[in-house]
Amino acid sequence: MIAYLFGLLIVSFLPRLSLVWLFVLLLPCCWIYPLRRLALYFFAGVLVAAVYGAWQLQHRLPASWDSSDAVFTGVVTDLPEYNDRRTRFILSVQSGTSADPALQRLRSIRVNYYYQPDEQIKVIAAGDLLTLRLKLRTPHFLQNPDAFDLELHFLRSGWDASATLLDVIEHQPNYDQFQSLREHFRTYLRREFAATEAAWLLPAILLGDRSAMTDEHWQVLQKTGTAHLLVVSGLHIAVVAGVGLLSGRVFSGLLLLVGLRHRSLRVLPLLLALLLATGYAVLAGFNLPVQRAWLMVCVFLAGEWRLLQFSGWLRWRIALIVIVTLQPLAVIQPGAWMSFAAVALLLFLSDCHRTRHKMWFGQLLRAQWVIFIGMIPVMAVVFQQLGLAAPLINFFAVPVFSLFIMLLPAFLLGVFLEWNWVTAVLVFFLDGFWFVLQHLEQLPGGHHSLAKPSIILVLLLVPLLSALLAPVPWRWKGIALLLFVPLVWPPKDNPSDGDFRAIVFDVGQGLGVLIETQEHLLMYDTGPGYFGGGSAWSYAIEPWFKSRNLGYLDHLVVSHNDLDHAGGLSALKANLVVRRQETGSLQLQPDFLSCHQHQSWQYDGVSFRYLTDRPADTANENDHSCVLEVRNTDCSLLLPGDIRVATEYDLIRSRRLEPVTWLVAAHHGSNSSSSEAFIDRLQPDTVIYAAGYNNRYGHPVAEVSERFARRGIQAYNTAEVGAITLYANAGQCQESVQRQQKRRYWTNG
Repeated sequence: MIAYLFGLLIVSFLPRLSLVWLFVLLLPCCWIYPLRRLALYFFAGVLVAAVYGAWQLQHRLPASWDSSDAVFTGVVTDLPEYNDRRTRFILSVQSGTSADPALQRLRSIRVNYYYQPDEQIKVIAAGDLLTLRLKLRTPHFLQNPDAFDLELHFLRSGWDASATLLDVIEHQPNYDQFQSLREHFRTYLRREFAATEAAWLLPAILLGDRSAMTDEHWQVLQKTGTAHLLVVSGLHIAVVAGVGLLSGRVFSGLLLLVGLRHRSLRVLPLLLALLLATGYAVLAGFNLPVQRAWLMVCVFLAGEWRLLQFSGWLRWRIALIVIVTLQPLAVIQPGAWMSFAAVALLLFLSDCHRTRHKMWFGQLLRAQWVIFIGMIPVMAVVFQQLGLAAPLINFFAVPVFSLFIMLLPAFLLGVFLEWNWVTAVLVFFLDGFWFVLQHLEQLPGGHHSLAKPSIILVLLLVPLLSALLAPVPWRWKGIALLLFVPLVWPPKDNPSDGDFRAIVFDVGQGLGVLIETQEHLLMYDTGPGYFGGGSAWSYAIEPWFKSRNLGYLDHLVVSHNDLDHAGGLSALKANLVVRRQETGSLQLQPDFLSCHQHQSWQYDGVSFRYLTDRPADTANENDHSCVLEVRNTDCSLLLPGDIRVATEYDLIRSRRLEPVTWLVAAHHGSNSSSSEAFIDRLQPDTVIYAAGYNNRYGHPVAEVSERFARRGIQAYNTAEVGAITLYANAGQCQESVQRQQKRRYWTNG
């Protein structure tokens, strides 16, 4: 099994699928008898993963069709997400007007429908049959350190393109009756339980609909370790299957009492458990995590169905093999390993403590302890936190919530029959449950935030933490406790004194640059905000801070107040404590100090200075940009914001400009900036364009790109290479790009 999993895993780390053919060189291993079985399992894993990857990529929209318009007919196959400015839904394509094979191959498209708050919007619901004119986008998304890989998410979800809705040509509601039923059920729940916590809790529990869950909701769930309770997970599917087993056995017993005997009565509980688990999984949307939970239940039931003498571990292994064969990329999905790890820990508990704690209280307490200890590596990697209060909270919450899931059908029946007292009890329980979780989140010392551990540390934790779980003397367990020291207080990877590191984040059509010295962090601009609400900060830049458990910023520079540079300001301030802040924009003062006073300072042997004079108050906002130079003994970086040619000439006349190693092109490579005189004065070795992929402005424009190319200046574009990290070390000025450093076979471009 390990060889098979390794075959699946190694394909997921290939930069290109064509490299699979290199494994042919390992075929001679099949002729070595001791290695034959392992080699065959390994090649089986490679073959399954490669076929899956090739099949998914075959359907992906080619880059040549990016930003093109096309007409498609399809069905809305899941519950849409709504907010004040946007509706997002998945369109399962039935047909298209184009005869091009690339468009004919599209299976599902994630569609965004944008509108203004006062605009009369078209209501789109699950199950609707639509004919739409769409502006298509290939799955080419932002690539940043420690950030979520949306291109991977699209691939494993089977979404072949994203699109913006241009026009609704035809609209037939309620085409898919089942999906329409889910939509009406969600609407009913939100209407009946409006202004209560049940309005978002019940759709999440019953339908797998998390669209109404806010960041505050997720924060409470993560800090209390109860996220698995309020979203459809293995616990829910297992409880529903358990209800089916129990009900089936009660019904079979009644039939036996009345004298009805038949061999099929043995499978009645199993059949009822399978039907209820399947029905609940389908009602919850049957997404990838729900599919994994359902498959695991099916494997465990199958052993009972055929009266096979399968141990719990054998069923666990079969479930793992089935799931990773049907979903090969599950081998790198934290959610899958969290599910399997939790079940494995419970099996480990049953093997090690068969005769201990026969009372349910002791068994439940030990189960929470085992899961807490065993899940520490996974929780540290996925959530970067250590929930010290989570075992105690789950000790009470899991049985209470499991009982609630069992009784929920009866509660809903009472709600449908308009028994007001049932509705009141349901609201009281869910509001009370959430009220308690909110207060438990604030327990002093209840959770500890962690920096994301290295892979080496995680691999060391896995075997050594078993000492805390195994029935060995406590003096040996004390040794394992020492492993918490590098987990809670990890070694820092800061630049040395006099060196700096800069990250030009891939934020789309905008700018966000982080400069890190030995003991200080400076952020230049915050990335773009969106007219549809939100900003790029939360999913492009914030993950870098979260993975290092950093909640502060020494210095914030907002060059000017355009949306593509200051759009993430509110999100930044909601998550980070800022100690010093400056701007060139009059609109942000007096909360910010001005950067137009030629200030200069040093952080840890690295020099910083502003270069511009104060522009006239009536000057264009772009010309108010802060121009910041960062320099050590060997390397230098210039950040000119969105200054235009007139400001560039002012800087040349001021004689403040000096040659630099790296230049971030002004105004994303617009033809209003980067004059030839400015380039010649700076003599950069490398120019960096911070621009969006296939952006509507055409940045960087060809004229500007040619100016730099004629001078032999190396060029990088975040739209093409993702985030760019600049290393200014003693005697070395180097760059690395995210799309090459972390490239996988699904990485676009």
